[in-house]
Amino acid sequence: MVSDEAAAPSRGSSQVIEMIWGFMASQALHVAAKLAVFDVLREGPKTSDEIAVASASQERPLRRLLRFLTAVGILTEDALGRFSSTALGELLRSDHPQSVRPLAIMYGEPFWWRSWGDLYETVKSGRPAFDRVHGEAFFDYLDHCPVDAKIFNAGMTSSTGVDVRAILAAYDFSGFAKVVDVAGGHGGLLRAILESHPACSGVLADLPSVVAGATELRDSAIAARCELVGGDFFKSVPAGGAAYILKRILHDWNDDEAVSILQNCRCAMAEGGRVLVIELVVKPSNQHDPAKWMDLNMLVMLTGRERTEAEFRELYANAGLQLTRVIPAGRLSIVEGVAA
Repeated sequence: MVSDEAAAPSRGSSQVIEMIWGFMASQALHVAAKLAVFDVLREGPKTSDEIAVASASQERPLRRLLRFLTAVGILTEDALGRFSSTALGELLRSDHPQSVRPLAIMYGEPFWWRSWGDLYETVKSGRPAFDRVHGEAFFDYLDHCPVDAKIFNAGMTSSTGVDVRAILAAYDFSGFAKVVDVAGGHGGLLRAILESHPACSGVLADLPSVVAGATELRDSAIAARCELVGGDFFKSVPAGGAAYILKRILHDWNDDEAVSILQNCRCAMAEGGRVLVIELVVKPSNQHDPAKWMDLNMLVMLTGRERTEAEFRELYANAGLQLTRVIPAGRLSIVEGVAA
């Protein structure tokens, strides 16, 4: 006869099973964010019936989703059957200043989600899963899929909103007369820098289709100090900047492509200028490290990767730059370089 101790799953087994189930939490957050459940709860507790009406959903399956979210610390349910957001759930409201709702939506959308289902073949072949699943590279796909491009750009803007305060606290941008944000999306970081430093001017440089969507920057109070330039950073970047910012850009590209981007910044910057690469920096193995998660994401989606400090130093040297320091900035780091 099997003892109760032998029959019961070990704590370790249970932990591994919860890891295996991790995709369930990701999809549950995606669906709840897409249904704007957390916006519905903004004014206070609601029953599953009330949330179902507000989100045009079926009450019974929605209730099961909501109950699951109480198990992962996103919602709570009271004795009257009313659901409320926890502090973590509040971050999934669309109007929260550090909202991650666009990221929850992006990571669960089919164009992203389906690629992760092909990780096995990527590890076997070394080719990005996205290219196999969609028949073309990621950014080529976004060029002709405006709905998914909008979701992606919103996700990137959300990511900047999470990181911007730590970046501004970690680095003094006041000494730069002109800041060029290379592939800066819709300009969330550049706007924050210019708002904090009235003597600075800026240039937002990205693909023409991306720059066209930077309406909030174009309509903001700092618009007169900011130029929007459409272009291709593999060909050139706007000249004359004192600082060239590349936030979460180099990790999209392989080493040769990353060196090409850095060389263009090196050639364009003013005398005494700086290149500021803002990315995750990979820590040694056996440590908790968001960079290792994102590195796997790059493996699935693109040709790039997350890099160690030594790997950044080598990239800089190959581009004619010298890495001067690595400055912690929240979950990211600012990798500063000057002309060698």
